[in-house]
Amino acid sequence: MFSISRVQRKIFYLLLGVVWFSTGFYAMFHDSFLNGLKIMAFGSAFMLIVFAIQTYVIKMIQLYDSNLQKQHKKLKKKK
Repeated sequence: MFSISRVQRKIFYLLLGVVWFSTGFYAMFHDSFLNGLKIMAFGSAFMLIVFAIQTYVIKMIQLYDSNLQKQHKKLKKKK
C-alpha cells in the first residue's frame, strides 16, 4: 500500500517553511518590511495549498488501492 510517513511530511514542511520564512525575514530587514511580509504570506499560502493537494492525493491513492484489492479478492473467489 502507498503511504508516506508523517515524519517525512513534517520534515518536508519544516524545510519548506525554513526557506520561505528565512527569505521573508531577510527581506524584512534588508529590503522593506512590506515585501518581507508579502513573501511570508505567499509562502504560508503556498504551503497550505501543497498540504491540501498532498492530503487529497494520498487519500485518493489509498482509496484506489483498497478498491483494487477488493476487486482482486472478488476475482479470486470467482475462480
